[in-house]
Amino acid sequence: MALNVCSVWIGATTATTARVKARLTVAGSGTLLVADNEAMSGPVVIGPVASGGDNVLTFDVTDLEAGAQYWVLVDDGALNVSFKATFRTHPGAVGEPLSYIFGAAGDAGLTGDGDDSYITSAVSNNPVFDTMRAQAAAEQWSWFSHLGDLHYRNIATNSPASFRTAYFENMNYGPVVGPFRQGDFFRSVASTYVWDDHDFGPNNSDRTSASRPAAQQVYREWVPHYPLPDPAGIYQSWQVGRVLYIASDVRSFRDPNSDPLTPSKTMLGTAQKAWMETLLTTTSAKALVWQCPSRWVGGDDTWNSFPHERAEMIQFLGDTGWLDRMVFMTADMHATSICSGPNNPHGSFPMFMFASLDAGAWSTGPEYDIGSVAGRRQYGTLRVTDNGHTIALTGTGYQDGSVLMSHTAYLHVGTPVLALNYAAGHISAPFEPTKDDQGLRNEVTAKREGGGEYTYALTEGARSVQDPPHGAGLYDDSISLEVANDDQLPDQAAWRVHLGTVPQARYPTVHVDLAANPDLADDVTSLYLGDRATISTPPPWLPPDPIQLIAEGGTETYALERWSMEVTASPGSAWTVAQLPPGDASTAGPDRPNRLDTSGSHLLADVTSTATELLVHTPQDALQGHAPWINSEGLTGVHPTHFPLDLRLGGEVVRAVLIKPLGYDTFTRTVAAGSWGTSTGGQAWTLAGGTASERSVNGSRGLVAMPSSPSSVRFQVLPTAVGDCEIRARLSLDQLAAGASIVPGILLRYVDTANFYRARLHFHTTSGQLFASVTRDTTQVGGTPQIPYTYTAGAEFELRVRLIGQRVLMRVWPVGIPEPARWHHDVTITTNPIAAGQVGTTVSAFAGNTNVNPVVSVDNFEVITPQRITVTRSINTVTKAQTAGTAIALAQPAIVAL
Repeated sequence: MALNVCSVWIGATTATTARVKARLTVAGSGTLLVADNEAMSGPVVIGPVASGGDNVLTFDVTDLEAGAQYWVLVDDGALNVSFKATFRTHPGAVGEPLSYIFGAAGDAGLTGDGDDSYITSAVSNNPVFDTMRAQAAAEQWSWFSHLGDLHYRNIATNSPASFRTAYFENMNYGPVVGPFRQGDFFRSVASTYVWDDHDFGPNNSDRTSASRPAAQQVYREWVPHYPLPDPAGIYQSWQVGRVLYIASDVRSFRDPNSDPLTPSKTMLGTAQKAWMETLLTTTSAKALVWQCPSRWVGGDDTWNSFPHERAEMIQFLGDTGWLDRMVFMTADMHATSICSGPNNPHGSFPMFMFASLDAGAWSTGPEYDIGSVAGRRQYGTLRVTDNGHTIALTGTGYQDGSVLMSHTAYLHVGTPVLALNYAAGHISAPFEPTKDDQGLRNEVTAKREGGGEYTYALTEGARSVQDPPHGAGLYDDSISLEVANDDQLPDQAAWRVHLGTVPQARYPTVHVDLAANPDLADDVTSLYLGDRATISTPPPWLPPDPIQLIAEGGTETYALERWSMEVTASPGSAWTVAQLPPGDASTAGPDRPNRLDTSGSHLLADVTSTATELLVHTPQDALQGHAPWINSEGLTGVHPTHFPLDLRLGGEVVRAVLIKPLGYDTFTRTVAAGSWGTSTGGQAWTLAGGTASERSVNGSRGLVAMPSSPSSVRFQVLPTAVGDCEIRARLSLDQLAAGASIVPGILLRYVDTANFYRARLHFHTTSGQLFASVTRDTTQVGGTPQIPYTYTAGAEFELRVRLIGQRVLMRVWPVGIPEPARWHHDVTITTNPIAAGQVGTTVSAFAGNTNVNPVVSVDNFEVITPQRITVTRSINTVTKAQTAGTAIALAQPAIVAL
């Protein structure tokens, strides 16, 4: 007969497994009895197993039921019921939405402030362990997480015996074998545990501590831990439902706090961070609880000593989308403290500090806006409530069983979508959009209590404040808000106008026949306020796009032969707001709200229902440029990996697979004298004026020579005729002008050699001066302003020309310097205006020019707008011809949320 069991410790639990560590006073073997009742009737027997280091038996228990309570008893030749232990399995499988509660705390065994009479040799036997044991049983804690400083032995040598003694006395309170408060508590609930400094080595210990090898060895002997990825550390993880738990090892790899604050200084070490990164980029979990024994903010022996690595962690957690789906859990400061998030200056995630179980040296922190209370006999719980689209993490701090403070962090982990299909019979009559204006608000005044006000109005479009038929008329509203300052009022007002003018029909009530569609019952009846619903394949008398709705309420009706749900709904498209793609631009997708729209574009020419190329113009104004569509090829704004993308025009959704300028040319080809050949954009240059042999391409520039008749205009023309446009080109002259100016330029609205516009750059004869002018055919319109730069032979200049109606604006600057903000020339043509024509370049000189065979070079010619868009038609099944002037926009623009 033997009664050698002196401790039982249970951990590493899952929904179906657990690990039990039992220490014997002498080496030996034993079996483990596992039962689903405290009387231990009908137990499953595991083993026998032989003891390992420090006489510890390790039992891996399998085939358990989820969410169940079990009792275990070790048989080493006799049954010592004093060491009977109990635990609960996790309440369900990984990946399922689960709700549960667990306890957490740290720091036990430091004398000093308050009543330290329950501490002997830096080990605690405080009644708080009895309090927690009772609460764990009453609330059915799934486990308890010890957050570090299990004891305060401050072992500074490589002595396994010292660590073994510390664990033994923690479980038995001193050298006498017997059930004491910590041991009783750890036998009443499964637990997780990672160390901090005092239970790893001396105060503020790090990787240089001589105790490190012994700490690592004895932890593995005694502690029922989850799998350890690294033989040199104890960091680990586990997942319960959809919440991932990471427990960090902040001592084994830690550089000394006193080391210089360099980017390479580390608390976690390279391997631990790489493991964490891999885990967080591959896990199926939706929320994160990071258990880290070192404080994130405040203090010295904390992350404050590692600012570069802390910034690195913030960057990583932000890049991978975890910052707004996580909480931080710690102890360390010997205080129960909660930060709701905004007061956390490094990541803004909530922080729960649960301490101290029984430790002096109290302090509090100003970052903890919910509260910070120092003291002994303190601990916490974290209640997890998974509602599908939101996981609520409620942290509550206690002292002696009484609540000190509490806060719930609501982690939005994805909105569930109720997917309904009209064609499949999911929707019952009546189902018609409501043609009313109850929800229309196109002007909103936002007022701050005790402050100012701001009015925002939608001034253009069918729902604008303009009188019909140009708008809907004025539908105004006002709202009083409690905001921090008046600067927030414009956004508040604009967002409410956005909600009140969403271009979507209203379907106030949607009827779902659950008797006919019982497979929808779980999804429909589990709708929460604010959940999304979509209705695909709507009836043929409605637009074909899926209808997006937001659930505002509902009524479930039961009758003898009827079971239905009437869902009260509001338009849902207003809440489809900007989202960053999950990876680089290639993952953006064609129809997600992750792209900014143009300020407005339209078709330049009619297209049939099957045409696959659209000519599209983005109108400009004189004050500022409006960004056109990104290009998949061209010279500026080229982003080929961002394609395809969906566009909407006239009710039809098309998919843009290629966008490029109306015309462009890099001249990276060689063409013998007599032609400019075919441009990079695919259009052939045609020539007029002068002789063809004066034109050539030398592999980098388009050349125009003037061996004779310099005053004759040489035209180089691309084929498509347009009206308004914006063009940029690079011009240079191989010699200084002599006798009279040489005037190359950009050609606009070319009809023939007698009807065209030119925007000319004058290379003057005096001191390298430059001037600008505009002509209607050969007649100059307006003045000749001087450009504030000078030229030398071969110097290249950028020329940008914007044509709005009959207004021509010009800007010139040397290659290699930033483009100036102001226009150098602005003139309106009023005599014999031309509506549309081809574009290109011109070269000529004024009469009296005496240069010998001057050559003008042209490079990087680009029509910035209009653009050519190659599309796949009828993405949303709408098939129709489209007319010139039809507005074209992103099918799903990125609306920046409030």
